Amino acid sequence: MTALRNPLFRRLLAGDLVSSFGDSALYLSLGIWAKDLTGSDSAAGLIFLFLALPGVISPLYGHLVDRVRRKPLLIAMYGTMALVVLSLALVRSADQIWILYAVALAYGVTFSVPAYGALLKDILPSAEAASARATLITVRQGVRIASPVIGAGIYQGFGGGTLAVVDAATFAVAILTLASLKVAESEPEPAGEPFLPAVTAGFRYLWRVPLLLRLALAETIFMAATGLMDTAVFAAIDQGLGKPAAFFGVLTTVQGAGSVAGGVLAGFLVRRLGEARGSSIGYAAFALGAGVFLTPSLVLFLAGAAIYGLAIPIFSVALGTAQHLYVPARLQGRVGAATGMLSTVTQSASITAGAALIGIVDYRFMYALIALTALGCAALILLRPAPLPDVVPSVADEQAACRV
Repeated sequence: MTALRNPLFRRLLAGDLVSSFGDSALYLSLGIWAKDLTGSDSAAGLIFLFLALPGVISPLYGHLVDRVRRKPLLIAMYGTMALVVLSLALVRSADQIWILYAVALAYGVTFSVPAYGALLKDILPSAEAASARATLITVRQGVRIASPVIGAGIYQGFGGGTLAVVDAATFAVAILTLASLKVAESEPEPAGEPFLPAVTAGFRYLWRVPLLLRLALAETIFMAATGLMDTAVFAAIDQGLGKPAAFFGVLTTVQGAGSVAGGVLAGFLVRRLGEARGSSIGYAAFALGAGVFLTPSLVLFLAGAAIYGLAIPIFSVALGTAQHLYVPARLQGRVGAATGMLSTVTQSASITAGAALIGIVDYRFMYALIALTALGCAALILLRPAPLPDVVPSVADEQAACRV
């Protein structure tokens, strides 16, 4: 069943489309802005550090998401972000670069709070979970093909203050869309459990459900290797293809197009094959794409970018669908935060290692390691398959049952 038949999801998707456009248009332009203000590559790179830092304490956000109503929380977050991004209109000189870092940090918090995915558990019947996750990824990846270019154009033509106003307006649209939804939310997790066991409940739940644990471990191992690609790709462009660094923009567009196609394919694969086999196909496809990067051919190089762009949504949808189906509504936040933290920490460590090693290790070795790791993730999931857990019904499932 397609989630697009669900009117609540269609409205939620419309708001997400607009806010995703504003988000990627602005935060990807913050690095350009920081470079223009200071002339420093390091200052620009710090933007992405501040975006990543909040993910380290994701379990705290997950605990909050399970203890409160998700819809009001999202509205409050979007309203706060609309005000925060407007502060960028005050930036005039390098002395005020801290405002850019503060906005990046606020974005990092917003991206790390798993309220949106948790709200989907209450809105969507279980039969629509895979379709919804695939549609969201397709829309977000489609938006990211155009929004950075448009954002950079607004910044260059009208200034960062204008871009901030545009982004604040997209948050306002998301707020209005959410406010219009009539959602029967699950009851918040009651207080009373000691703080540490409550915050770490997501990790314990993953450990108790073998399928979820396999999928989460595979993503963690995968992220521990693929952070190398963030550095290796520039060496591949320079040494392998003899192209300037600006060619990275072409590569990103090709990857984005592949991800749009992957989002469409992911829902079909996960519904037909299940989360485990669907995920393993995604990892195997990524290994193929990374392996193609070892060739000096421009055509094959671009094909590799399209292939790994296509692959990422497949295992992302598989993990998201499994969390939706097999995790209770009031553990959605903490389980989502647990998987998010594992991925963020390992990817950040991998990016750091890649930056340190690229001067002494051939980029082709890095891509070979990435390809082998992706194949290992596929094997981890498929060898000795984990038993299929029972689906945990959602509020939407109960409402649908009452209507029958």
